[in-house]
Amino acid sequence: MILEDGKPIERPLAWRIGDYCWGIFPALASLFAITALWQFGHDRLGTMLIPAPLTVLTRAGDILMTAARGDVLLTLARGGIGIALALACGISAGFIAGSSRTLALLLRPVNTVLLGTPPIIWVVLAIFWFNMGSTSVVFTVWITVLPLVFAAAQMSIASIPAPLSEMLETYRVPWPRRLRALYLPHILRQLLPALIVAVGSGLKITVMAELLGSNNGMGSAIASARAMLDTVDVMAGVILIVAIIMAIEYGVLEPLRRLFITERRS
Repeated sequence: MILEDGKPIERPLAWRIGDYCWGIFPALASLFAITALWQFGHDRLGTMLIPAPLTVLTRAGDILMTAARGDVLLTLARGGIGIALALACGISAGFIAGSSRTLALLLRPVNTVLLGTPPIIWVVLAIFWFNMGSTSVVFTVWITVLPLVFAAAQMSIASIPAPLSEMLETYRVPWPRRLRALYLPHILRQLLPALIVAVGSGLKITVMAELLGSNNGMGSAIASARAMLDTVDVMAGVILIVAIIMAIEYGVLEPLRRLFITERRS
């Protein structure tokens, strides 16, 4: 943050974008270091245990260029639906609970139980309830991500500074200005980090649910590769899901977090 006479200077949008892009280089250095360690492990342990990075990346590219990319798109669709449902239900219920202390106390044990239940339990129960397929996968993602979003939404409402809210009401500040000046920045400060966690966790749980409870999708493809002892396909699937999560987080969610949180703080 640049200061002038003790006050922050509002930087142009292009400057902020350039600053964010410059921050990619340390992340690339970390990725290169991981790749070097990966290559070292391949040289020491062999292809059966750790396939070569170039071989895995080539296979990942082949998956995206052939009909196998349908599994990738199906996994993204299932994960996206489950995450979207969790966001809609979690944010709505969280806002209501954050506005009522009694309701928050009633729902707190339920949310604790949901948070404490391992995702693998929900996968097994979903298979019993909905059989194998998209419904069980979407349900598992929804029920696992829901308590994370609910807790963040509830906290975002419950932690709004009461004196500031009362001051805005006393001076009869119009609702659009209240939202822009206090409520929206405060809520986003709580929700955006939770959204980053929700998207990453949701996609990982999607793959896990498909591995155990579906006959198609990336998880099912990884399960088939595991049965055939094809470590190249297994690693290619891992690389693809990690790349998708990183693209969503650093290409969409992190810029939004910086835009709505960092600049508000400055």
